[in-house]
Amino acid sequence: MMGWENWHLHCFHLWGKDYGLSYAGGTWYADDARRVHLGDFAWQVNDKFTYTYDFGDYWQHQVRVEKVFPSAVVSVIPVCVSGRRACPPEEVGGPGGYDQRTLDQFSWAYEAHDHVLAGEDIREDDVPTWFWTYQPEHFDKDYVNQKLAKLYQLKGNPDFLLLQGGYDYFFADVKS
Repeated sequence: MMGWENWHLHCFHLWGKDYGLSYAGGTWYADDARRVHLGDFAWQVNDKFTYTYDFGDYWQHQVRVEKVFPSAVVSVIPVCVSGRRACPPEEVGGPGGYDQRTLDQFSWAYEAHDHVLAGEDIREDDVPTWFWTYQPEHFDKDYVNQKLAKLYQLKGNPDFLLLQGGYDYFFADVKS
C-alpha cells in the first residue's frame, strides 16, 4: 500500500501486458485498469507482476504472490504480510532523489549529534522540516492492512477516489 496521492500516471504489468488508465493525447492502454481486478487472474504462489508509478521518476515495484486462497473462501481481504521502509514522498526525484534525501537526513542527524556533544544548542528553526515528518526506516504493517481493508470495502466502484476527494480524506479515520 503505497502512500502516494495518485498524482502521476501509473500502470501494472501483468503476464506480458500493461494495464493502466488511458489519457487523450497521452498514454493509451487496451484495457482500463479500473475494470480489471487482480482476482481476475489465476495466480499461483510466487507469481510476480510489476507496478510502475510516475513515468518521469519511474518508481518500479515487483509484487510477488505469497498465498492464494481457494475460491470457496467467502471474503478474503488482501493483506500485506511484510514490508520495510516508508513510502518515498511524492516529487522527491525518483529512486536517485530519494537516496540523496535519505542520505541528507542521516547526515544532518549525525552533524546535529556532533554539535550537541560539543555543547552547542540546536535551534528548532535549523531543523529541516522533512526531518520531523518523514522517517525512512518506519514501516507499519497494521496501518497498511487497515488501509487495504478500507479499500476492499469499496471494491467495484472504480471512481471511489474521485468521490472521496483523494487518499488523505479517504483514509482520515485510519490511525497510524
